[in-house]
Amino acid sequence: MIRENISLKEFNTFKVGGKSRYFYELKSNDDLLKIADFLESEKVPFVVLGWGSNVLISEEGFHGLVLKISTDKIEWKEKDGGVFEVIVDSGVSWDDLVSQSVEKNLYGLENLSGIPGTVGAAPVQNIGAYGTEIKHTLSSLEVFDLKDKNFKILNLKDCDFGYRDSIFKKSENKDLVITKVHFILSRKGELNLSYKDLKNYFASKPNPSLSEVRNAVLKIRSEKFPDLKKNGTAGSFFKNPIISEVKLEELKLEFPEIPYFSTENGQFKISAAWILDKVLDVKGKYFDQVGFFEKQPIVVVNLGGALSHEIKKVTDEIILKTKKLIGIDLEREVTLVGEF
Repeated sequence: MIRENISLKEFNTFKVGGKSRYFYELKSNDDLLKIADFLESEKVPFVVLGWGSNVLISEEGFHGLVLKISTDKIEWKEKDGGVFEVIVDSGVSWDDLVSQSVEKNLYGLENLSGIPGTVGAAPVQNIGAYGTEIKHTLSSLEVFDLKDKNFKILNLKDCDFGYRDSIFKKSENKDLVITKVHFILSRKGELNLSYKDLKNYFASKPNPSLSEVRNAVLKIRSEKFPDLKKNGTAGSFFKNPIISEVKLEELKLEFPEIPYFSTENGQFKISAAWILDKVLDVKGKYFDQVGFFEKQPIVVVNLGGALSHEIKKVTDEIILKTKKLIGIDLEREVTLVGEF
């Protein structure tokens, strides 16, 4: 049943936002045709919501349909040589999928442990952590086109994955709803311990097990991110900037200690958290009810009383100051929902 005027505060991890004009919780992909017909007849916009762990929702709410995905099936199909095709509904908890894959001794997702959200939201962002991105194990996905009213299959190349980017962020693909994600995992994989935090964690313990890597990632994350039960947050609020070699050399003259990493296309990634800490000096600081987490300043925190427009105002000021001080365009990782 399509409900009306539903508060969205409890459907996002920032714990902010107004009401949705229409709201539908999708528990079966068979219902998508009904939703497509409704959108066509009412001529209203829509937004897809999983856990709401990467959105900032306006206090004005959303004057369309919020489609909350709650499908929950996982299929484990064993192939030859210990390889598994894993077909996952979009509404499945991302970390539940990772936990089950580790329990089955399947390599590939362990470095992505502890990321809040649903499986369907993961390809939109091309989620990544500790040297791994979802594109490394994703083989294909199923989508429903609300405009054409049919199901389609997209392969890895079709998704055009980039750094926290995919085709699903482009306006021409706004009618695509991810329904299932297919992964290829294996019992003969190799651990990726190249990321500095993991390398340091296992410096005195070579050859850790799959479960030990997962536990390490969960422990490291717990020390960098606030407890969602205590504070509202969407995790990392900003992307790490990608800059040219010329810009990097310019920054190194003023900040010789700036951390950077080369990317696949010859550019360089610098740390947004480092900028917030060393350049803007906002680590651990709060502006009324909006703050920058003391253990990881890229994490914006709602102490409990912040409104969404206040969070946007504080973070907009950070974007402007970054541009003014070092000439870098800091981009949000979170998605804005509704009018601000």
